[in-house]
Amino acid sequence: MEFNASRRLQSVGEKYLAIQQANINQLKKAGIEVLNLGRGNPDLPTFMPVVQAAKTALDNKANHGYPPYGGKPALKTSIKHFYQREYQVALEDDEITVFSGSAVALTALPMALADPEGVVLTPTPAFFGYHIGITMSGAEEWQMPLLEKNNYLPDLENIPQTIRDRSQLMFLNYPHNPTGAGATQDLFDRVVQFGLDNHIAIVHDFAYADISFEHQAPSFLQSKRAKETGIEIYTLSKTFNMAGWRSAFAVGNASIIKLLKAYIQNSVGGTFGVVQDASEYALDTQIKERKQLRDTYLERRNTVIQLLEAHHFSVSQSSGTFFVWLQLPETITDDKQFAKSLLNNAHVAVVPGSAFGEAGQGYLRISLVADKATLSSGINQLITYLKQYRE
Repeated sequence: MEFNASRRLQSVGEKYLAIQQANINQLKKAGIEVLNLGRGNPDLPTFMPVVQAAKTALDNKANHGYPPYGGKPALKTSIKHFYQREYQVALEDDEITVFSGSAVALTALPMALADPEGVVLTPTPAFFGYHIGITMSGAEEWQMPLLEKNNYLPDLENIPQTIRDRSQLMFLNYPHNPTGAGATQDLFDRVVQFGLDNHIAIVHDFAYADISFEHQAPSFLQSKRAKETGIEIYTLSKTFNMAGWRSAFAVGNASIIKLLKAYIQNSVGGTFGVVQDASEYALDTQIKERKQLRDTYLERRNTVIQLLEAHHFSVSQSSGTFFVWLQLPETITDDKQFAKSLLNNAHVAVVPGSAFGEAGQGYLRISLVADKATLSSGINQLITYLKQYRE
């Protein structure tokens, strides 16, 4: 007997990366080596001191039972110290909740804050995860185009009043996936005022907080009155290479934190105590390791950009994240078809910009989660293929 997916699940659709990975797997089965420059998963291991801290925590019998919902007090204390040290932001216990990976929260927030007749504001291009939670909640999604001419920042003035009146939630993400753009404190100040004026909950996805090159990426909560209208989601996956650990937290507006905690408590549950203890250790230490990781990504970024610019391709400088945003020549009108052809013929995987939304059409996202030799080889093959490609 076979059962069909619910309409809710069907409406989410299949992720582009899952489709691409199936294609990559087929090529590998045929004995073809693929240079994968499309991944979003860190290629380097978790910092070894964090792993050692987890091994010690595993022997603690207190971690063998159910963990407390919302996070251990000791981890919350470390989060408070971390935000004070890094961003000069003071937090209270009721302004913090811990959960198993940021994707859990990004999916949960529309379920907890948006109604079917409501609107959720999202950037485009953007990480796929925002769309999933909105679709599952039944709310309407209204996309804010992030354009190169605006430095990939949203034009708040362009949001119609009729949409503002129905909006309940806004997602933002800086440093930005996929473009690598950085936010300004002025943007966050304006977003805070927008949220206050329109009674909209602001959610800043700070996934790439620590992968910022020119200067430290600003926190949304550094803006005056930010905690009155929004929260920030921080994941340890990029800062400490802890992607598989599924460790993240949200900080900010106490009422939003309470609703998010309640939804996760009634759906997913708590985060393994060992992961919480390792996260506590990571936040309290690892300053040197974090800088080494940033330097590694910066070196990789520079390698990719220099190769592309040497052949006169238009590429974003990428102020943060581990991605580079490449504009395709005007002669290529279908970025998805190009990416598919590149994979099947040149055996290089990248993600077409339109996979992140309509505003990404005509671009490619190149991932830096590969060593320099792989990056150089992949970019050279991409350049060669771009020069000969015809639609």
